This record gives sequence, structure tokens and C-alpha cells, in this order.
Amino acid sequence: MQREPGFRTKMAIGALAACLAGLACTAWDVEISQFFTGIKLPGDLRKAISLSETFAHTSGTLVIFATLLWIDLKNRPKLYRAAIFTLICGVAANAAKIMIPRYRPHSLDESEIEIVSSWQTWGIPWTGSWSEEQLRSFPSGHSATAVAMAIGLAHVYPRGKWIFASLAVFACFQRLESSAHFLSDIMAGAAIAMMISIWYWKPSHRWNRETDCDASRFIPSSLNPPPSPTSE
Repeated sequence: MQREPGFRTKMAIGALAACLAGLACTAWDVEISQFFTGIKLPGDLRKAISLSETFAHTSGTLVIFATLLWIDLKNRPKLYRAAIFTLICGVAANAAKIMIPRYRPHSLDESEIEIVSSWQTWGIPWTGSWSEEQLRSFPSGHSATAVAMAIGLAHVYPRGKWIFASLAVFACFQRLESSAHFLSDIMAGAAIAMMISIWYWKPSHRWNRETDCDASRFIPSSLNPPPSPTSE
């Protein structure tokens, strides 16, 4: 699989930047959340941002990858690798939610959110329950999935990397605008995806060395073109 030079370095820098940004805004998460939820967006723009969650939601990613796997036979091996990478990132982020409980912004009622500090939104590690939706704010599984989707699809379709990156940014903003996550949660999810990408897309891995997979085995024999005649 072809990748531009310095990919792992860029991902390391991006992950570090996301971690630092998340740490920097943690103390003001509540105020930042209030600011963004207070913005009155035009109806069409708000709907577009809401729909961008598709790029980060499990069902949306399944539909996207299933469609691409169905129509793009040539790139199926690469798409499988991108789909597995996205799954790993999503699972890792959701596993972290169990270890680090945190209240979601929308779980704080209006009377409480004016007096609560950002530090009081955190719970005691390992005390949260997976069934308690309001305690599954950190990190954002949606942002981890969206960033992983952008990275994975950019490996398959390099010319679309800025489109995929834009979709990931919109999906992350949707989590902030809808009060589903604090900004530091979103930064942490993005950092998880970038850190995992450093390991997953390592050139020495066997699945990344197999760049010349024969895609013809995925194509029904009835659709294979007839062999060209050879001159004697």
C-alpha cells in the first residue's frame, strides 16, 4: 500500500497535538460546551452537521464500507484493512470509557451546569458501568471512529484525503454541538485513532506488505474479461 513519506511522523505529531489540546481545554470543558451549544446555527447547516454523524456512527461506517466493498472490487483488500483499522480504533475508545467514567454534557441539567466545574464531571476510575450512558463521555468513540475512517479511506483513495478529513472534522463538531461530548473527549478520541495508526500502518506488518494482492479472485468469473489473443 502506497503512503506518503512521513505518515507515521505526521500521525505522531497529530496525536501529541490532540493530547496537548485536550489537556489544555480540560479545565474549561463546561464553559466551552456551553459556548458551542449556545450558538444558533441556521437550520440547514445544523441539519448538515447532524447528518455528519453518519461518518462516525457504527451503522454509518458499516454501510459505507459495505457499499465500497461491493462496488470497488479492485480495492477490496485495502478496504478490508481500512475497515479493520476503523473497528480497532472504535473498540479501543469504547473500552476506555469503562476505565474512565465521565458525565456527558447533556446529562448535567441547566441548574447544575452553572455551578459545576469541569473537574467535577469526572468519576472515579473503574467505577462506571457500561449500561450508564450518561457516564460514557470520555473518550469520544465517535471521534475515534471518524478519524480512523478518514485515515483508512485516505490510504485506499489518497486523492480524497481532504474530503475524508473534512467529514471527520464535521462529525467531531457534531458531538460537541449536540452536547454528547466535551472538547477534551473529542481530542482524546482523535488521539487514540492517530496513535493506533502509527502501529497499524507500520510497513513491516505482513498485511501492509501485501500491496499487490490479486483482486481478480473477488470478481465473479462471468465478469472477468476474456484473455486477449496472442499472436503466434
